[in-house]
Amino acid sequence: MATLLDDGSWEVQGRRLTLPVRITDASAALATYLVRTSAASTLVEDTGLSLVSIAGRTPLVLGFITYRAGDLDSYHEVAVALLARHRGRVGPYIRQMAVTESFTLEAGRALWGLPKWLARAELNLTGRTATCRLTETSGALVLTAALRTLPWRIPLTLPGTLTALAPRDDTVLASKLRGRVNGIRFGLRGAEVTLGTGNPMADELRAVGLPRRPITTLTADHLEFAMAAATPLPR
Repeated sequence: MATLLDDGSWEVQGRRLTLPVRITDASAALATYLVRTSAASTLVEDTGLSLVSIAGRTPLVLGFITYRAGDLDSYHEVAVALLARHRGRVGPYIRQMAVTESFTLEAGRALWGLPKWLARAELNLTGRTATCRLTETSGALVLTAALRTLPWRIPLTLPGTLTALAPRDDTVLASKLRGRVNGIRFGLRGAEVTLGTGNPMADELRAVGLPRRPITTLTADHLEFAMAAATPLPR
């Protein structure tokens, strides 16, 4: 059980975490879809959030990350996020987040209200391609994915910030993330996804219209970021 200490740090599984929590080496792949806002609206019911809608469509990101070094150790992650709004803030509402290690699961839930759950993931995020096989710990299939990008890599390191939004009890937790990324490649409609059945992540993706082609794909050879303490806001 994670415990908040008097100095604002946390104790998780006998280890002390200070904020901001830092990730120093990771790679990522993303597929971005535009899903019908009307179909996705049930995913934000009773959360205090509203979906960002563009001509009746909401951006949904299916993300795959391999963490190699940082305060949360090494692990794989597969996440589903929707672009949402809360009291003037716009950021990703992480709807599903499968992780492969219990330490990051407990820390993510306690510190930022992230809906992490334990799974098995085989990720290969190299160069212009990315593949994933995600299963429950029982072995039941959640999804498989293959993402492709164009061969050209942007020769820049790009900074970025975002605020993750997470409903918890009668509040919304807003958590600011600052980082930088390099080795970026983009693609258009270059992804194939197969969904399992009987798992909430797969069932929710199917309910909003997947599998189909995304509007864009992205791979990044290296990213690093720091995630600050969550700020609780009234719904």
